[in-house]
Amino acid sequence: MLINPMLLQLVSEKNNLLIFYFHGLYANEDQKKAGHILPQNNITTKQFSEFIDYFLNLKYNFISIEDLLCGSLGEGPSVMITFDDGYFNNLLAVDVLEQYEVPAIFFVTTRNIMENTSMWADIIYKYRFKQAAGLKSIYQEQEFLKSYSYREINEYIFKNFGPESFKPWSDIDRFLTPEELTTLSKSPFVTIGNHTVNHAILINYEEEEIRKELLESNDFIEQRTGDRPLSLAFPNGDFNQSLLDIVEDLGFRVAFTTIGRNNKLPFENSKLLCLDRFMAEPSKVYKYADFCRLNYQPEMLYLSLKKRMLGKNKPVLH
Repeated sequence: MLINPMLLQLVSEKNNLLIFYFHGLYANEDQKKAGHILPQNNITTKQFSEFIDYFLNLKYNFISIEDLLCGSLGEGPSVMITFDDGYFNNLLAVDVLEQYEVPAIFFVTTRNIMENTSMWADIIYKYRFKQAAGLKSIYQEQEFLKSYSYREINEYIFKNFGPESFKPWSDIDRFLTPEELTTLSKSPFVTIGNHTVNHAILINYEEEEIRKELLESNDFIEQRTGDRPLSLAFPNGDFNQSLLDIVEDLGFRVAFTTIGRNNKLPFENSKLLCLDRFMAEPSKVYKYADFCRLNYQPEMLYLSLKKRMLGKNKPVLH
């Protein structure tokens, strides 16, 4: 399903702030086939370059956290690049960012960096993939676990896959080392943000543990980079009002969800604590970015149109 270019010309994009999130980068197509990492929205470095080219050609401004806080957004529509989790392969982004001179924010999960462990969702994916399980059942297992604490998830991993399962299989699925995090932070186009200590889905926790997750993560990042993060990406995108209140109280200035929705400028400072993000996809950039410019993700536009069509011929319930 593609967007008619005429439709895009009818929509004003002047006040757009489109924010996209990525997880990992592949050096080449062969790494995609290894099955070491949850596919999610991982793309090759070539596709990442094409993503930047796409928006530069449309005269979008690539902005940083600092630009957002200072209101230095320039003329025309804006776009932000974010990466979640802290994979080693995120280092592949640096050369691309420096080539194009565009900024990005990298939200890191610090426990995986400190202990050189794999992300729990990747562990389930790669072991079930090896067992020839279908993607649907793998995703169902992962969704089931998201309502539990990280301790309970770790116990589940230990019980089902053994203690060795926490060890990364390769550079594809491993996280940055503390030293590599420091190296990443030194690029003038990189900002490091908070993604909790344990990739904790914060709405599952009491206030004391929420504060611990965020403060200990910030302490580690500051120790490694010299800068204390002012930005946060909610793991799994989940948040509620009480969580927003805690985040604000801890001094965070900007926080990001995973709700696939456009941000319209200008907005109040309170809106900065729940900025929405589209998921970048491992396909040709125009196949999903055209939709995002219309404030839809491809599947959501299809569902919206379907709902409208069904509304005209509403079925009778018996």
